[in-house]
Amino acid sequence: MQSSGSQPPSTPSEPSGPEITAAPSKRGLPRRTLVIIIVAIIILGAVGAFLFVYLGTGSVLVTSNSQFIPAGSSTSFTATVTPPSFVSVNSIQWNFGDGQQQAATGTNPSHSYSNPGNYYVLATASLSNGKTSDNSQGLFPVQVGDPPLPANPNPFGVARSFGILSFNKTLSSPGVPFVATGGHVAFVGVVGQAPKFHYDVNVDALRNTWTNYSWNVTQIKLDFGDGSAAATNGTGNTAYPSADEPTIKSTHNYTNGGVIVATLQVTTGNFSNTQTNGTPNWAPVAVGQTETTTVGLTVAIGSYAPLTYSGAVIKPGIITSVEQVTGGYTTLDPALDYESTGFEVISNIYETLIAYNGTSTSDFVPVIADTVPTVANGLVTPDFGNYTFHIRAGRKFSNGDPITAWDVKYSITRTMLFNSGSPFPNGWIISQFLIPPTFVSRLTTPAGCKYGDPGCSLDGPLTFSTVYNSITVDNSSQTVTFHPFAPVPPLLFDEVIADPLGGGIVDHLWLEATGPKLTWNAKGFLDYENYSALKNYVPAWRNGAVGSGPFVIDYVANPDSVVLKPNPGYVALPGVPAATVNKVVLQYVADPATRELALEAGQADIAQITPAHFDVARRLQGLGLIRIQFNPTLNEIWWNFNLEIYKSAVGSSTNPYGNQVPPNFFVNMSMRKAFAYAFNYQQYFDQILGNKKFNATFGIPFNGIVPKGMVGYEDLSGMNVFDMVQARTFYNQTAWVRDHGRNTGFTIALNMEQADTVAREAAAAWAQNLQQLGPNINVLIKPISFEEMIEDSVPHENPMGIYFLGWLADYPFPTDYTLPMLYPADSPVTSPSPDGGTYPNANGYNIQYLAADPNGTDQVATSRQIRAWIDDSLVKNATNLPAVVSDSQKAQEAFARLWLWVPAYQQYTFFTFRTWITGMDKELNPVLGGTDLLYNLLTKPSSTSVSAASVGTGLGVSYTPISLIASSAPWARAVVPKGESRLAERGQRG
Repeated sequence: MQSSGSQPPSTPSEPSGPEITAAPSKRGLPRRTLVIIIVAIIILGAVGAFLFVYLGTGSVLVTSNSQFIPAGSSTSFTATVTPPSFVSVNSIQWNFGDGQQQAATGTNPSHSYSNPGNYYVLATASLSNGKTSDNSQGLFPVQVGDPPLPANPNPFGVARSFGILSFNKTLSSPGVPFVATGGHVAFVGVVGQAPKFHYDVNVDALRNTWTNYSWNVTQIKLDFGDGSAAATNGTGNTAYPSADEPTIKSTHNYTNGGVIVATLQVTTGNFSNTQTNGTPNWAPVAVGQTETTTVGLTVAIGSYAPLTYSGAVIKPGIITSVEQVTGGYTTLDPALDYESTGFEVISNIYETLIAYNGTSTSDFVPVIADTVPTVANGLVTPDFGNYTFHIRAGRKFSNGDPITAWDVKYSITRTMLFNSGSPFPNGWIISQFLIPPTFVSRLTTPAGCKYGDPGCSLDGPLTFSTVYNSITVDNSSQTVTFHPFAPVPPLLFDEVIADPLGGGIVDHLWLEATGPKLTWNAKGFLDYENYSALKNYVPAWRNGAVGSGPFVIDYVANPDSVVLKPNPGYVALPGVPAATVNKVVLQYVADPATRELALEAGQADIAQITPAHFDVARRLQGLGLIRIQFNPTLNEIWWNFNLEIYKSAVGSSTNPYGNQVPPNFFVNMSMRKAFAYAFNYQQYFDQILGNKKFNATFGIPFNGIVPKGMVGYEDLSGMNVFDMVQARTFYNQTAWVRDHGRNTGFTIALNMEQADTVAREAAAAWAQNLQQLGPNINVLIKPISFEEMIEDSVPHENPMGIYFLGWLADYPFPTDYTLPMLYPADSPVTSPSPDGGTYPNANGYNIQYLAADPNGTDQVATSRQIRAWIDDSLVKNATNLPAVVSDSQKAQEAFARLWLWVPAYQQYTFFTFRTWITGMDKELNPVLGGTDLLYNLLTKPSSTSVSAASVGTGLGVSYTPISLIASSAPWARAVVPKGESRLAERGQRG
């Protein structure tokens, strides 16, 4: 800058005017003075700039070696402090978001989280310039999961329950859980899973004395974390039944700023007691027999914001899927599990010899085998009598053990031996081709007698030789060959061997290191079968796994959650990619509102929203938060009639669900017809399921077990008629009215999965109609956990009268439906292992049982025909598709005329997931049933570096019409979804 004294005089351009005498000019400053002034200005500017920087705050970025840990474990944090120049860090004050704080001089503290929850971490650095710097605009998120199960869980079950604490984003102040001072949070607190500690023992049969061992929730308490009074529901000494757990919904105002933790405590109490002449009632016992759990949720009041990645992603690399499940899985043993909750876990941690190729249901890729066997490549004999698989060289289990042909033989042999187990084994799927009598339990001695008859027992030598010789191994060539006892078409055999349930390959060295060894002789085989009974499940096999899939178990906290992590040694294969995320957290949450709130808040990436709440899904989609994807399925759900109701009697009974009818109440066909005609199908589809209510298709009618879209389908839904006049007519013709008179009522319970609110509503509507059949009819609505429903389904010991359950296919062929659902047993009435299908065994549908009951003799001949037609489709006509279709359709028509069920719907499912999840379009193979996911097909931003990248905004509903189920293959190869072959407890999963 130049001094004004050095500038030349200006020359005006205006016209000249009167002369003005200029004033004498001022004397200019000496040059030296000007230089001093300039230097001083520069120095002052530099000092100002220095002081501006020196007295600044810099920045803090918090990271961790893990954003997810189980409760009771610790994780390390790192604070990267970028202070101003010439400034050092004196100390760091840590707030871990769970109510715990720590002052440290270092930047890498370790912290242990005691309670599950969602927390945010604040680090505040004290600087040498007297200032502080923090990460208030990027609080670091930590997800703490439920604590792992102990190595040897209590055989009675789990006595404690964890709560789930969330918030209603719509009813809270903007930004929740980050709210301005004076803002409010609308909390929602629920019980995650009811205690599973329920067990009855008849301690004195003569006096009808029972000891009822049970734990129940007694109280739920919400602490807001700011010192104000807690909100409480429950007195602490009154038991809440599992179908009616206490909840808390409370909106709280926060007047003071800070990072605090809100907590939810759930208290359970011991209500075990002994009672004579009746079902035990809950009654409090000694004080102190309680358990209390706590979950937490960080709330930040003031000017705070979360650290996000790739746009709005909160927890990169962690997929949290909140699923509609109660009771957790039954077992993680692929030789035993037969339900969809366990199937999902098994499918992600175990591999099969071959697998479906993408969404195709007729094309396969080799996995543990290195080639898909065919007649052309010589690995299938032309008579379809031998199938040889060569084991892929170098393939290893997750613990580093090599996969051998012997592992394959060992794994499939276990599946066949465990087929006689309980409650629902999967072994029939492969056994039907390898064991001549279909079921191992029918290999009896003396020859020709039936297991369960006096003097009959399992034939050890015959069992051993039949099972052992059905699979041969060549250790030198590393090949394993299956020898079906009758020809099996290659497509059908491929479908069966690709099923993880029964076909998952387990490390036999791990099995023998953690449980009993399989001894390869007659006695050893019979002894090994004992471990297939629910009461004898081996804990390590039930809750652990060593497979070769893309994931391994991080830990299990059944019935609340399962956590998976990538298999570190996994080698991707064509069609079978490796995992791309660091963790998969499967949370089992019964309460529908909690699942929806978790999805809206970003605490969940995927959450199941039921059809009844489809308006919630549409709202979240409209906000740009989620995508909706409809999925084709061949899933079917129905109401089962149990012909042999355990512990049920007229008047007072010890039945756990309150059934007070004769055990054979539903043997009488007129009673079944009366109940079926009282079901309002149109109301169910239009308003309860919601097709008309939401102008969407969540299901279609069916009758005849083979679903629409699959070879062998026959539409018998015209039999599904609501007619109360017909219902009363048939009721008046029942044996009950004949024997007791029309004015004598009864009590019957309807059981459904606890989390299925749609089924509850359907049951309530049906109950109103049933109570109009005659005077004094009492219908109870009894929701129970899915696991309890499965464990109830034991031959001769099933206490449910009517229950809502369904089927998702094991393999796409008619026999996967006709055999497990329609095939009646033909066994001695008291046989512990009847030889019928999955549902007939559980429901007392046994030809000899019907023949022994005067009310069932009219159904014997038709039942024998059904059994003969299915037998033909399995053996004589197995390779003749038109004959299989004919046999299947005849069996379906005859079964429908027996009115052994009330068909509800064939399912359309939909996924609801946050927009940052990609790959969901790869989950459309109907063999997955539209309910279970392969998480190695999904991606979520996994970078832990902050990014401004935006998330895609394509939010249109992706809908695949049901007609596409059959479009990828001819009718002979149409698709089938997985599940209730794995029993389907989840009508929907988002």
